Amino acid sequence: MSLKNRIISVTPLVCLIVYLAIGFIWNIWHPTWAIFFLIIIVPIILNSSFGKIIYPIICLAAYLVIGFVWGYWHPAWLIFLTIPVYYTLFEPFFQKKKKRIEFVEER
Repeated sequence: MSLKNRIISVTPLVCLIVYLAIGFIWNIWHPTWAIFFLIIIVPIILNSSFGKIIYPIICLAAYLVIGFVWGYWHPAWLIFLTIPVYYTLFEPFFQKKKKRIEFVEER
């Protein structure tokens, strides 16, 4: 796994740790949620494919809807814990798709 992929993989965990630390230490929960935008921004900056970053976008949208509509910011952050699970389970599918594309390009 390349350094770029490792950084992308660890971003949700780092965002979560920073969010919880700021929230529990200084009790600043509401504006701190913006830290989770890094989950989307980091792969874009590191030139990741759009197919790989669609799940964090869905998680972020769900988090924002739950927070703004119902006000459940605190339990909704658990959604972001599913991102590493998603990539762990579906990474082989991304690799197979990439290999198929490379094989087709060789012809």
